[in-house]
Amino acid sequence: MRLLTFAAMLIGLTAAQPAARITRIEFSPAPTEEGGGVFVSLLGSGSCTYTIDYGDGKNDRRTADLPDRVRHTFPTDGEYVVVATPEAPCEGVARAKLDVRAINRGVWGLSAEPGPDAENAEMVVTITGRGECVVSLDYGDGTIEKIAGELPAKRTRKYPKAGIYDLKAVAEPPCRGDAAVTLEVKR
Repeated sequence: MRLLTFAAMLIGLTAAQPAARITRIEFSPAPTEEGGGVFVSLLGSGSCTYTIDYGDGKNDRRTADLPDRVRHTFPTDGEYVVVATPEAPCEGVARAKLDVRAINRGVWGLSAEPGPDAENAEMVVTITGRGECVVSLDYGDGTIEKIAGELPAKRTRKYPKAGIYDLKAVAEPPCRGDAAVTLEVKR
C-alpha cells in the first residue's frame, strides 16, 4: 500500500510541472565596461534549448534555464527583428523589433558629486559619452554652458544656495543623446 501511494505521489509531481516555455524578448543597453552592444533577455520558464536569430544574419543556439540573457552587438544602426525559436519539448516563439541607434559620438550619462570645496556647495559634474562633441549643459540654476571637446567631460560648479537642481546635458548634431540628473545641494 505504501509503495502505491509513493508511486502515485511521484506521478502527480511529474504531471504538475509546467512545460518549459518562452514568453517574450526584452532589450536593454549593455554598458561599455561590459563590452557595449545590447542585452537581449529571453523571458519564460524552465530549461530550453533554442535558437535566437538577431535579424542581422547572425544567430546562436543556446541551452539555458529561463530567463536567459545574452549580449549582442549589432553591426549598424537600423531596425532588427529578433526571433527566439525553441526546440521541443520547450514551447513558444518570441519575436521583438529593436531599433538600434548607436551613439558613436554623443552623450549617454550625467552625474554629479561633491567637489573638493563641498562646504561651499561645489559639485563636480561628469558628462559621460564618446567622441568630439558640442554639449549644452544646463546646471539647473539658470546657467547654461556650451562645452566643446572630447567626451567624457568634467565641469566644476559652485551653487549659490541650497536647493534641488535639475541638470541636463544635450548633444548638438552631428552628435546625439541627452542625459539628466537631479541633485540636492545642502549648506
